[in-house]
Amino acid sequence: MVTVAEASLRWGYHQAGVLRACTVTRTAGQWSLTGTVVRSDAFRLSQQPLVFEVTHATGSWRWPVTSLQMTDGMLHASLGPKEP
Repeated sequence: MVTVAEASLRWGYHQAGVLRACTVTRTAGQWSLTGTVVRSDAFRLSQQPLVFEVTHATGSWRWPVTSLQMTDGMLHASLGPKEP
């Protein structure tokens, strides 16, 4: 499990959304994400491919988003394998 204070959803070089209090978990080989949406662009969130990106001191971690749902300011998403 990875917990981060802030991360983003990206469509190409565009920022599609900003999330806070994000948790990424891996259960039975499947990655999933939950987080609070603080800013989003509905059009960009509807485009493919979307990538979940976490920036850290030495670079970033990225996962492709395979599906997502937003309800009452919370985002739940299924993620593909973490990119190298």
